[in-house]
Amino acid sequence: MATPIKEWSKLEVRAVVRFLFSKGTKPSEIHKQIAETYGEGAMSRFRVYQWCTWFGEGRTSLCDEPKSGRPKTSTNEENTTRVDELIRCDRRMKIREIALKLEIPKSTVHEIVHDTLGYRKVYGQCINAARYCSTLDRLKEAIRRKRPGLLRRGVVLQHDNATPHSANLTQQWLQRYGWEILPHPAHSPDLAPSDFHLFGPLKRHLGGMTFETEDDLISELRNWFDNPVVDFFRVGINSLLSRRQKCIDLHGDYVEK
Repeated sequence: MATPIKEWSKLEVRAVVRFLFSKGTKPSEIHKQIAETYGEGAMSRFRVYQWCTWFGEGRTSLCDEPKSGRPKTSTNEENTTRVDELIRCDRRMKIREIALKLEIPKSTVHEIVHDTLGYRKVYGQCINAARYCSTLDRLKEAIRRKRPGLLRRGVVLQHDNATPHSANLTQQWLQRYGWEILPHPAHSPDLAPSDFHLFGPLKRHLGGMTFETEDDLISELRNWFDNPVVDFFRVGINSLLSRRQKCIDLHGDYVEK
């Protein structure tokens, strides 16, 4: 495995981008090699694409172009890289949170996010009863292919009390196929009960660990999910049933919608 270069200059990195681009290497691959050789903070993916575009247009200089007018002290390559790294770590982070963390104006962060990095909000498809039933159709087909015996014995489905789950259309679907629903506490948080048992052991497992790259973290997570302790799920089920009984003792029973 190659040893990352710890001391480098911007001109050096730009020269490498120009060299690889001239050989026909794709910008995505150039960014990957730059990150592996110089580290993630050497040049963001956006800047690699930008420099490739300039070189493709005939640019030969590796130096920054002289700027006219009042110089911008916050919108620079260093802050652009820092903003890009924060967004990649948490894509739900807000402009205000980034500005507070980096101690730069919100207007500057907004300009970096939208104008320099070109990020845009992506809105997913609205989840309604029809969409949820479509998901259940795919789940049923997956069970039929992978575990056909489970359909014959009967499926027990656990989901929360969200509107798409409790809608009449969804209830009709569940009745048609005879799926049993594991009740969800009426006054519980939005987080599904099954998640409570997942996050605690996972946090304890990761406690004290350090990761050099995001890929190392992903690898460790996949290894943890692929090799659960034998009693892991049994303990989770017993814990869920225990919470269910406590809820019944407090509220009488679950509220049916």
